[in-house]
Amino acid sequence: MQGSQTRLRARVRDLLGESAGPDISGGMGSVVSTVDELLDVDPSDSRHMFWEEMKRLFFAMQEIEPEDLDDETMEDFLKAMDEVSNVLQRIEKKRRARERKA
Repeated sequence: MQGSQTRLRARVRDLLGESAGPDISGGMGSVVSTVDELLDVDPSDSRHMFWEEMKRLFFAMQEIEPEDLDDETMEDFLKAMDEVSNVLQRIEKKRRARERKA
């Protein structure tokens, strides 16, 4: 919680699976496409919400300024991101296990 802004940004990029390179928006088209495909196949399938929320986080990161982040907001954000990180880690573990079977 006492880390630098740069370290926090790097952690968020890692959590989102994005490279540290300058063009992080290149994959946004595939995110939108994935959401559209899920909705076309089954509008009641709630998995599209994962990509919708990740997209929302992505755009929020582009708009939020350092002065928007006070200590309370940072504490809330880091708690939430710890939970998101745990979920992403479980997803990654399932994907690796599936790939090993294939």
